[in-house]
Amino acid sequence: MHLGEKIRYFRKVKNLSQQELAAGICSIPYLSKIENGVTEPSHEIQEHLAARLEIRLESMNENEMMRNYVDLFHSLYQRDHKSAVQKYNTLIDSPSQSVDQDILHKIFKSIYMMMTKQETQGVHALLDEVSYIDNVMKGEKAFYYFLARGQLSYYSNNYEEAFNDFLLAEKQMENNRFQEWEKGYLLYLIALTANQLYRNILALEYTIQALEIFEKTYFFKRCADCRIILAIVHLRVRNFDESTKQLLLAETIANTFNDKVLQGVIYHNLGSIATHKGETEQAIELYSRSLEAKENVTLSAKIMTIYALVKEYEKTKQPEKGLALIDTWLEQVSNDPFNHGFELHLLYYKDLFTYGEINTEFMINELIPYFEQRNEWIHLADYYPILGKYFEKQQKYKQASMYYSLGIEALKNMHQVGVTYV
Repeated sequence: MHLGEKIRYFRKVKNLSQQELAAGICSIPYLSKIENGVTEPSHEIQEHLAARLEIRLESMNENEMMRNYVDLFHSLYQRDHKSAVQKYNTLIDSPSQSVDQDILHKIFKSIYMMMTKQETQGVHALLDEVSYIDNVMKGEKAFYYFLARGQLSYYSNNYEEAFNDFLLAEKQMENNRFQEWEKGYLLYLIALTANQLYRNILALEYTIQALEIFEKTYFFKRCADCRIILAIVHLRVRNFDESTKQLLLAETIANTFNDKVLQGVIYHNLGSIATHKGETEQAIELYSRSLEAKENVTLSAKIMTIYALVKEYEKTKQPEKGLALIDTWLEQVSNDPFNHGFELHLLYYKDLFTYGEINTEFMINELIPYFEQRNEWIHLADYYPILGKYFEKQQKYKQASMYYSLGIEALKNMHQVGVTYV
């Protein structure tokens, strides 16, 4: 990045026009030539421009800067939030004085916000500010930029975008040296996202690679995370024994560290096994234990369990309990734009519990279009046949046939995108 590009970068970051920056220092056309690399300003003009931008134009030690930020990320990776907060405050309190420092500052501030608070507000703007700096976004910076982009997409439930961003980060590992824990964490993120996309073979492959690294580095909590993914994949192919085995191994780790959140995730997945085996009462007990264990986590971390519990209450014909659970959480879900899909699920069951029948107008005008727009074939494969059955009972066979056909197409689309959920 030449001198003019650095000046243009910080002028835009500080929201200054060329006229505001050039005032009293040089002419606007001359500043434009500087920014475009056409001319090299005198040392005196350089100093004046740097002073107005409150930066220094000489290069800092990028390797040292990167080490400090990676050290912060290592604390986040280890879930040592106390240490991470201290390191973050030290780094963030230092004003950005160079382009490289400003880029690293924004990337790692984004990562910090997401990994400590699962917070995405403001992250998109931070990453957009550095996204166009192609000629300096290389190596480790590019690795962490794409990792941050992937995390943002993941927390925003845009799993396809997250998966692609994580793969771009993986490409940076081909020609650059990274520590084993950095590789392990990225492989885990790819596995996690592949799991959300129901790409079971990819999820399995990447999880095994990540698990090998975590076991080698004795990071047992991350090992438990990997075993949970393995359990989910085995559950999808109805290998209940292997799925249970992986969850019990993870539970041993969770109990050793008295990790309530991890226990909650394990109980949820044990509940899923019970659901698929038709053991509804056992499933309800496990989902309830999961919610209790996850009492202090974010809504996004427990909404799946709430939804699963609601469905079990519907199966066991307990509408009062189902309504009570929905009424407890619906307002919070409605206020969270990232959980709009779950809001629609809960509204569907609220009508079912309240009136004993589906609200076809709501399903056709709101629920179905939302999942169609997002190509969420998993849910459409459930909801299309429900409408088909409804119209069949109403002797509206043309509409019934349409929704049954759409249900079949949804199943085909699931398999085309690699979904092998049974």
